[in-house]
Amino acid sequence: MTPLLDYLKGIDPYMPDAELTRKPLPTPSLRQLSCFKEVATHRSFSRAAQALSMSQPALSSAIRELETLLGTALFDRSTHHVRLTSAGEAVRPQVEWMINNFVQGVQDLQQLLKYQADTVRISCIPSTTHLLAPWLATWQQTHPMVDLQLHDMRNDDLLASVANGSSDIGLGLEFTVPPSVETQFVTEDEVMAVIPAKHRLAQKTDLKWTDLSDEPLVVLSRGSTYEMIVSVLEQQGVGTSHTETLSYTESLYALVQSGLRIGLLSRLYTQGHQNDDWVTVPLKAPLLSRRICLMTRAANGSRRAIVQECWDYLCENMGNESPPTKRAAKAA
Repeated sequence: MTPLLDYLKGIDPYMPDAELTRKPLPTPSLRQLSCFKEVATHRSFSRAAQALSMSQPALSSAIRELETLLGTALFDRSTHHVRLTSAGEAVRPQVEWMINNFVQGVQDLQQLLKYQADTVRISCIPSTTHLLAPWLATWQQTHPMVDLQLHDMRNDDLLASVANGSSDIGLGLEFTVPPSVETQFVTEDEVMAVIPAKHRLAQKTDLKWTDLSDEPLVVLSRGSTYEMIVSVLEQQGVGTSHTETLSYTESLYALVQSGLRIGLLSRLYTQGHQNDDWVTVPLKAPLLSRRICLMTRAANGSRRAIVQECWDYLCENMGNESPPTKRAAKAA
């Protein structure tokens, strides 16, 4: 039981505890409680008023209002020195606890707002990390105090993260984007064939899907791109009976390098994986591509300023220019 309830129990010892907690008590203001705390600390109305930078009449008025609300005197003013009554002694620990928790709550709120103001949370699908990272590096050079948090995830998870506000900005596939998410087109990402260098198809400049009939294939088993590839293989009569599914890009390239399989990958996954043991050839007829877009929650006037600034920068630059080089980034 709190000190205040202890005091009320002392007034009416026969009052049930349930009745004490159920009966609504008047709600003092923080100003009144602060005045009580300072007078109780200084045992002087004049010194308490000075500590609170307020007039003594205003302080006295606040104490009288508090006493009226609680229905009891909190200070004995009959002597030259102000002292607490038994009721005042009873409620003092509770009042100090309430004020201390309020102050701590304000400090926590300020820290939260500062963290929110200085943080931009960005998510992307793994194949787009190399597109995004150079632009973020350049932007952060002019915003060194901003905490950029970058996460990679599957496209479904990315869409959910942007929609629920866990991510401020996303870079992913424009598949089933919810109405609450705003998008900005960046680039098209086509499916490519990754062919062993000595294979008979390695000399072609482009391929039809039917060229892959009876060829042993390998694809990545995760994500919506896998479903698109399997669908086209079936539609073109190639089938999937000779198709291996793997979880990691490195494993796919190992099979291609050894000459065991032809890999089917999005163009973005092939960037940065040059090797003399394989070549990448575009797959056409039909062209299978996916739209890569920047994403953020629709503003509705609530988007943080630093997020808006980063969003505007990425929308203005990505897709319109080549990613900045390390040298250009240092010079920026």
